[in-house]
Amino acid sequence: MASRLGWVGLVLILGVQSFAENPLVALLQSTCKVTIEGQTGTGFFVRRGSVNFLVTAGHIFDKSSATECRLVIRDQKPQSEPSRRELTIPLHKEGKPLWKKHGSEDIAALPVVLPVDSDMVSIPFDRILKVTKAGASEIALGMEVWLPGYPAQLESNKEGWPVLRKGMVASYPLSPISKTPTMLIDIRSFGGDSGGAVFTMIKGVPYIAGMIVGMHRQTDRTTSAFEDRTVHTPLGLAIAVQGQVVAQTVSLFAP
Repeated sequence: MASRLGWVGLVLILGVQSFAENPLVALLQSTCKVTIEGQTGTGFFVRRGSVNFLVTAGHIFDKSSATECRLVIRDQKPQSEPSRRELTIPLHKEGKPLWKKHGSEDIAALPVVLPVDSDMVSIPFDRILKVTKAGASEIALGMEVWLPGYPAQLESNKEGWPVLRKGMVASYPLSPISKTPTMLIDIRSFGGDSGGAVFTMIKGVPYIAGMIVGMHRQTDRTTSAFEDRTVHTPLGLAIAVQGQVVAQTVSLFAP
């Protein structure tokens, strides 16, 4: 049984951005936590040209009528460690949504701006794994991947950093993407991870392989004279859209 995960995050920076010396830290710097109408989730940032985009799961926008959401980011203070900060980001302007959703998959994007003193970074658009000229996926079975996120709303420390986990691509085939836009990831994911980026490392450089949209679980129901019980057991298999879908969603906005 497939189950959607919590929901998602948002935001990004205009101006000069740089990655940390440790590429795994850069994964965390590109990730934030978002709260809207009592729900929380994960989002990540992509930069195309001079514009930064929040990319996240689309179902939260569909189901919410909220005009804004609250996010957890980190500010970089001179001569100090990054500190936790909460910001409010608008979702609508003059009654119209600022975000756009993919036509068939559960993924959305939103252009955003963050303070220049933020510790956040965004992944360049050309570091999204897309399809080859032949239409084949650049993602491979068994590829090692990383997931930064906020499982069950958990922040790893008082500064609001996400939790990083490691897994691998677990499903095959992955091409053509027109028939297999999603894939399975062998990784422990939970409510709140929905919208989190799936990263892989190529020669020490982080690339976006996809985005988490759900998870598989086993459901057992038992009935006795005194109670009815339903138990959901996560299988450790997350559902993710492929990188090509991420790129298509960001490309819904004119360059």
